Amino acid sequence: MTVPQLSGALDGLKPLEISDLPRYKHAVENGQQMGWGYYFPYLLTYNRPERSAALLAEEDGSMCIFIWRQTESGPRLDLALAPTPMNVSVLERCLERANDFNGDYSARVLRIDAKDVDAVSSVRQLRVKQRRMQYLYAPKTYTELGGRKYQTIRRNVVRVEALPEIEVVPYTVSHAEACRELLRRWRRRHRQTSTTTGAVGMSRRGIELAGILSEKDLRGEVVLIDGRVSAFAFGGEIRPGLACSFDRRCDPDVRGLSYFHLRSFLLKLLDFEVVNDGSDAGRSGLRQLKDSFRPIDMHAEYRATQLKPGADVDT
Repeated sequence: MTVPQLSGALDGLKPLEISDLPRYKHAVENGQQMGWGYYFPYLLTYNRPERSAALLAEEDGSMCIFIWRQTESGPRLDLALAPTPMNVSVLERCLERANDFNGDYSARVLRIDAKDVDAVSSVRQLRVKQRRMQYLYAPKTYTELGGRKYQTIRRNVVRVEALPEIEVVPYTVSHAEACRELLRRWRRRHRQTSTTTGAVGMSRRGIELAGILSEKDLRGEVVLIDGRVSAFAFGGEIRPGLACSFDRRCDPDVRGLSYFHLRSFLLKLLDFEVVNDGSDAGRSGLRQLKDSFRPIDMHAEYRATQLKPGADVDT
């Protein structure tokens, strides 16, 4: 990985690497974070040569993850997460570092857990706003799909199970290229209905990480229809008891497959009490899918921006 020169305001930071996983997860367990964005493989996907990098510092027992990006106006630095566990003094020092690098007060805290909002809001000149709501599921509730509550899921699962030559298997590196091809097909379809990229870059880097990390930290599943990869999913542990449903892609031409595969992948995460499936990304179809699974709770995620010195934080 090509990283920026770690000098000046970046002095003391290091690239986030797979070897940092045990220490990072220990910090998340101590902080009891719930957010999807605290999933370690997700942070690793920021490592893109010449474009962006996840950088790590440890201060007073907290893990601090910065995101360095190359933008049209030059390189900039933000905090990916509030310090973990949350520490107000550490946050203030992190913001000072980022401001020194950027040469202004534009540094942001991109993801903040609801439990840390009050502490983050206590930092002078920070404006904190809710970003998105994330869906929390209990995997054990989907072993049976009886009753009206799950009739939409049940109907779509039955529809897909009736297809000939359908098979659900664990992901292996032998599936990588077929998953990339499915991602290319998914992207073409997504472009027809949306102006966003659909985070396909994150998906590509997730495929690259699969098979490198342990099964506990990054497991995968693929759905084969007539021997062709028609869906794939990845996820794993955020901290003990809590998993992340990190990425799912399905062939949009197979009716009901998204319901079938979400249920299938949640059952692959039965060793966790709760799974954070992320937000609906503002997409109505995805919202309908996730709502039909009747989440046990919704988790609020926040973002913080800075005001210029002297500005009123309430304006």
